[in-house]
Amino acid sequence: MPTLTLHRPLPTIPKLSRLGRSLAAVQALKETMSLIFLGLPLVKEAPLVLLSALPGVVLYLLHWHLALGRPARVFAVAVWAFTLVDELWGLLLFQELDSPTRAQMRMLYWSYFLGLGIIILALGELGWYWQRQRTNGRRHVHHSAVLMAPRP
Repeated sequence: MPTLTLHRPLPTIPKLSRLGRSLAAVQALKETMSLIFLGLPLVKEAPLVLLSALPGVVLYLLHWHLALGRPARVFAVAVWAFTLVDELWGLLLFQELDSPTRAQMRMLYWSYFLGLGIIILALGELGWYWQRQRTNGRRHVHHSAVLMAPRP
């Protein structure tokens, strides 16, 4: 005997918002400037540092992917978390320079504080959307339960 089943649509994977893509684009542009003004002098002084910068290059490409595409939010959280680690790693590497110029130090601090601000905003935006979706889901479940309850 056939049974009646309700077909629910499959849940969609939440995509990155317009604000999230904009923050990724700003981060990618900031990293472009950092590569030009901070990375190249560092590589000229100590070429072996280039190997330790490879994760940063991968993250740079992933930020462009976030900015140009519509990846899932879970993927974006992973990219932003690794970006935070990479920013702190880059700060430690730059501190190892023998004699950075005053202009390099100023650019370094502007770059890293701007980068940390962008990362915190991006993670906060992702957390806010996650919390909003969770609250809306609870509201929907509660509403469905009220509608399905037997009436006296």
